[in-house]
Amino acid sequence: MLLACPLLLCSSPALVDSWQAKYLTKKTQAGSVEAIRMLDEILVQLAASVPVDLMPGEFDPTNYTLPQQPLHQCMFPLSSAYPTLQLVSNPFQADIDGLRFLGTSGQNVSDIYKYSGQEDYIEILESTLRLSHLTPTAPDTLGCYPFYQRDPFILEECPHVYFCGNAPAFQSKRVIGADGQDVLLVAIPEFSSTQTACLVNLRNLECQPISFSAFSAEAEEESEMDISH
Repeated sequence: MLLACPLLLCSSPALVDSWQAKYLTKKTQAGSVEAIRMLDEILVQLAASVPVDLMPGEFDPTNYTLPQQPLHQCMFPLSSAYPTLQLVSNPFQADIDGLRFLGTSGQNVSDIYKYSGQEDYIEILESTLRLSHLTPTAPDTLGCYPFYQRDPFILEECPHVYFCGNAPAFQSKRVIGADGQDVLLVAIPEFSSTQTACLVNLRNLECQPISFSAFSAEAEEESEMDISH
């Protein structure tokens, strides 16, 4: 089984600006520093037992334009000591047990959602797959590095699993290509708001959500209210 869960250090440009201002203020620590420290502690527990690939998101501390470069290992002094932790780019492609996984943190899908009439993330994901292009709206409305001779976002081979992160809700779909390719599409929900990750069965490509809602802030508040009563 493979567990997929997008982690977002910052969810909006406004927070990025405010953290930057705080970071430049003496005797005040930026919120992003504390967030990365907490993430490092979580990654230590995961990397100690399973391989972990960490992909940056839209507002994380790396370059903004696609492809985003991996987060620097100096930000994770504890977990980076484990060889099982791999800091990867966005988009990211990997071969796992003979299966090709390809995906992004979701900017390519959310940008199409903003500027088109399509309202279903999984259908947008399928459209980009059939177009054989990860970011069809770049560089018009989605920032990307100005490549000169080769477009790295063109799909040269069909993946077995194609995913996007930070979707509003979990969705999955199996599609068959023109040449008989069997592809699992997965829209991985934003964990900070849904507390949901995804499990993929590598044997039959079945996918199901797994909820950690018991650890949400709302659940903690409700439990405190129950105790007080």
